[in-house]
Order: sequence, then C-alpha cells, then structure tokens
Amino acid sequence: MGDRLSVALVTFGCQMNRSRSEHILHLFLQDGFSEAQEEEEADVLVFNTCAVREHAVARAVGVITHLYHAALRRRGQPPCVVLCGCMSELLREELLVRLPCVRVLTGTHNIEELPSLVREAYATGERKVVFSPPSPHFTERGYRRKGKVSAYLPIAFGCDNFCSYCVVPYTTGPQRSKPHDVILEELDEVVREGFREVILLGQNVNSYGRDLGNPRAFESLLEDIERRFGGEKIWVRFITSHPRDMRREIVEIVRGSRVLCPYFHLPLQAGSDRILALMNRGYTQKEYLRIASFIRGRIPEAVIGTDIIVGFPTESEDDFAETLRVVQEVQFEIAYTYVYSPRPRTKAAQLNDDVPQEVKKERLQVLNDRLREAYLRRLCVHEGRVTEVLLLEEDGELVARTRENLRVFLEGGENLRAGSFLEVCLARNPQGKCVGIPVLCQDGGES
Repeated sequence: MGDRLSVALVTFGCQMNRSRSEHILHLFLQDGFSEAQEEEEADVLVFNTCAVREHAVARAVGVITHLYHAALRRRGQPPCVVLCGCMSELLREELLVRLPCVRVLTGTHNIEELPSLVREAYATGERKVVFSPPSPHFTERGYRRKGKVSAYLPIAFGCDNFCSYCVVPYTTGPQRSKPHDVILEELDEVVREGFREVILLGQNVNSYGRDLGNPRAFESLLEDIERRFGGEKIWVRFITSHPRDMRREIVEIVRGSRVLCPYFHLPLQAGSDRILALMNRGYTQKEYLRIASFIRGRIPEAVIGTDIIVGFPTESEDDFAETLRVVQEVQFEIAYTYVYSPRPRTKAAQLNDDVPQEVKKERLQVLNDRLREAYLRRLCVHEGRVTEVLLLEEDGELVARTRENLRVFLEGGENLRAGSFLEVCLARNPQGKCVGIPVLCQDGGES
C-alpha cells in the first residue's frame, strides 16, 4: 500500500450529509490521503448515503455499483468502497449482500474512524464493519472548502420527533445540540475566511438547545449572532425548521436582523388533520396556516419553503384536497414533493400502503402543477423589487439567490463572479422564471 492513497467522496441526500462529507474529506486529508481528481481514479470511494426514501436507496445502490465498475475498468484493480451514513445505519449487513464490493461499512456515528478503518482494510484484506451507538454530545465541526462562497455549520444532530414515516431518529439518534459558544466561535472563523453565506443546520434546527434544558436556546443563539455579526457582510440562514417549533419570537428576531435571512423552510408534509395525526407531526392545518400567515404578515418579502408527501396510507381524495388548499393559501416559493414509500422500522410501515402507485403519481403531478401555479401568483409580490443577490457557482454555472433564498436568473451583467453581491430589479420572464436585471454592481468577495 502506497503512502498517498487517493480518496473521492460521493454524497447523497440532505445538506447535513453535504456538510458531513466535507468533514469526512478533511479527516482523510489530515490522515495523509490525497483527493482524487476523478471518482473513477480513486483508490478509495466513500459513499455518504441517505435512506429517507426507497428511491434514494435504489439510486445509491445503482450509483455505487456503476462507479465501482467504472473505477475497476479505469484502474485495472478494484477500489476500496466505503459506505457510511443513514442507508448504512438503517440496512447494515443487508448491504454487504446487495453490494459485495463494499470493503468498509459504518453508520452515522463512526465517521471519525473512517481513515483508520480504510488503512486496516488495506492491511488485512478483510472487510471492516463497525457500528457504534450515538455519542451523548455533538462536537462535530463544520469544515469548509477554500474558494467556496457558502458554508454549512451544523448546530445540532439527531431528532426526537419520530414522525411515523421517517427513519431519521433511528439513523441519527436523539437530538444533541452543539454548545452555544462553540457555534459562535465557528461562525467567527467563517467570517474571517471570507464566506458570504452560512447555513445553520439541524434535522430540526429550531428545536436547538431543547436537549440542553433551554427551551429558548435557539432564540438566544440568533440574538447573539445578530449582536456579534450584524455589521458583517454575511448572510445567515437556518434549515430545516419544524412548524411546531416555529415560535413567533423567532420570526420577530429575523425580521429585525441585518444578517439573519428571512427564509423559512417549514415542511408541511400533508394538509389533512387526519393524515397529520397519523404522521405524528404535532400540529394541525390551522396551526400551520397560522404561523405561515404570521410570517407573511410580519415579513412580506419572506420566502417559505416546504416538503410534501402524497399517497400516505389511507390518504383519500378529500385528504389530498386539504393539502392543495394549503398550497393555494400559503403560495410556497420553494417546494420538494415526494411519493410516500414505507421505510423499515417506522410506525407507518405497519400500516397498509393502500394508495395505488398510479394514484400516487397522479396526485404528485396535480400537486406539482398547483405548486407551480401558486408560485407564479406569489412572484407578483417580488416583481419590481430592487434587492441584492449573492452570486454562487453551482455545477459550473453562475446562479443568483436573494437574501430570502429566491433563485434568480440573471439577465445581463458583465465580469460577474461567485462571491459577489449584485443589486438587481426582480422581474418575471415569459417562461415564468424570476429574473434579475442588474442595477448596480457592488464589490464582491473571492471567487
């Protein structure tokens, strides 16, 4: 085995996984590995996986198999395949049968050990399978790639909600919150390193600190962020929030802040009270609409995002109509929609998955159409507004986002680069996209 094994990471799933992948890469580089230029050339292929839906598992298995064989053809010898993350934690040894190419298998609680496990696998030729219980404390730091504009900063890990359809509490363990002062220290580093945007992460970010015995910990954190960084040119947003924990004081703090961004991601999941109860979501349609209405009233330009599941067991046409009613009323600017699939170990998996697949697909199409119609109506609020956008590079292309997280397609502008702030006038083009017409270019940051 050479001294400089190369490693490549492939990430599936949420922003927390993307953040943890940065941490995993940092661990490997710190241990003497190099970063492969291409996945097919890597000695070590690390897959940080997701298990929130069956589709995510099927996709991951397909990608892992494809990249393994592509690397084998390119290199002439098999790469060391490493699986970690939620899919590993949920399915465990089952994956060794489905994916015989796997050499190292761990869950969500062993990422600090990955470099040493890989070296042991190389030295012994044996498979390494290691699963540990959750640590009682969350101390994992956010590591950031130089040259990037946005930085993830995990503030809590794990979930106590046990929504009936969701595997996250089983794969991440109970919520553990990072100490308040440590978060502020990390945010100090982000500012010094020149990042323009930081995203505070948690599976249920607005319940931050509940495990520390402080029901107002999230509000205190936001207040301290504003006091400490209010004069800095940086945007701070947070995801994902649970509607039940979106207290009015949080909205008021964001409303009066110079750095906290008025983007609220509030997963609805369903609009029917009956289905919400079966999902164990902890709120009613009326309660959800009350907080959405409060946000719209206090911060008219705020953007509200959501997640919605169609086809949950026993969902009737009347239940689905209630979901459409909420879409009509809230007019979400951002939405992620899914067809229900039963997940192992969850309470909903014990229910009869009785909504036919073709009905689920039809409802998904109807839902997406209604979301699109509502989004176009909502754009009228933003049209004509002169606002600042942050330029970012995504998949090799320059894109723009407003402070409220509204994606904007630029029309015109010269010598633009990622990390720059640009003043634009928002408009809507004939295709219904939100476009930004540059008004005044301000000095930007590093690209």
